[in-house]
Amino acid sequence: MSRTWWRRNRVALPVMVVALAGLSWPASEAARELWWPRGEHVPVSPAGDGWAAVGDVSLRLAAFGPADELPDDPPPDGYAVWRAELVTDGGDDPLPCSAELQDAGGHRYAAGSRYLPSYEDESVSIECGGAEGGGVAYFLLPHDAEPDVVRVSALGLLPEYWSLPVP
Repeated sequence: MSRTWWRRNRVALPVMVVALAGLSWPASEAARELWWPRGEHVPVSPAGDGWAAVGDVSLRLAAFGPADELPDDPPPDGYAVWRAELVTDGGDDPLPCSAELQDAGGHRYAAGSRYLPSYEDESVSIECGGAEGGGVAYFLLPHDAEPDVVRVSALGLLPEYWSLPVP
């Protein structure tokens, strides 16, 4: 673009940027209103006794470490299976929860994997609250990933979620 083009449009370009920003703010209002209540934004860490409370449901990491017994199919080369056992207290009704394992680099790995066949001897689902809450989650991580935090969330309790540091 020539120097004269820039001179001719020096006022129009900043006006267009301001106009575009002004038009996009109202258009994004619906996205902003849905984003906050449906996302994980407020981590709740455990107190000194190891329990983290979100709403009326408390959750604790009872055990964490490499999975001792693996299913018949071993994990792919370069990966390791980690096992997290969670116990829950409180809450009248069970809430389905989802779990992720975050490594020291901030990467997240969802519980279960298409490479992990279902474990027949233990539950692989987690329920937060209720009489029989808790459960076991398995994670597939690269060998060089260092587990840091187990993140557990329940749709009905967002934007808060449990952030449970691993030992």
